[in-house]
Amino acid sequence: MRAPDTVWQGCFGDWQPLFIREYWLPLGHVAWQGFLEYGHGMVVCEIQSVTATVDWSCTAVPYTAHFVPQAELATCWQELNLAADQRPVVENAVITYDPARDAVLLLLGDSQPYISCLTGWAVPPPECSRQMGSRQAEFIATPRP
Repeated sequence: MRAPDTVWQGCFGDWQPLFIREYWLPLGHVAWQGFLEYGHGMVVCEIQSVTATVDWSCTAVPYTAHFVPQAELATCWQELNLAADQRPVVENAVITYDPARDAVLLLLGDSQPYISCLTGWAVPPPECSRQMGSRQAEFIATPRP
């Protein structure tokens, strides 16, 4: 029997795919809206909690996500202190990705920065954005009594 992802995550620290799996809809929405406003770019997502102990199937994780246009990548690299050897690969991905099907994502949390070009989504970014608009009430946090 295979141990749940949350157990393996504690052993190996690979929380990023689990985060993406749970938050793909809002990430796709940010990617599409950013593209519509600025053109090509990258979604930067900062996770504000320790990820090693998260049960991804039932725990909401606080995060912020914003779009960095291609023209502002150099500023982003300086602000985030990202390694110079990662820059050309990411910049090429930002230039060549298909925004109607893909997104470039930078995750920042309690580990090294995680950069990924998310390709071939089952629900592409334009559809994520449409669904976020029609299901907005589901994504608004309500205070607990």
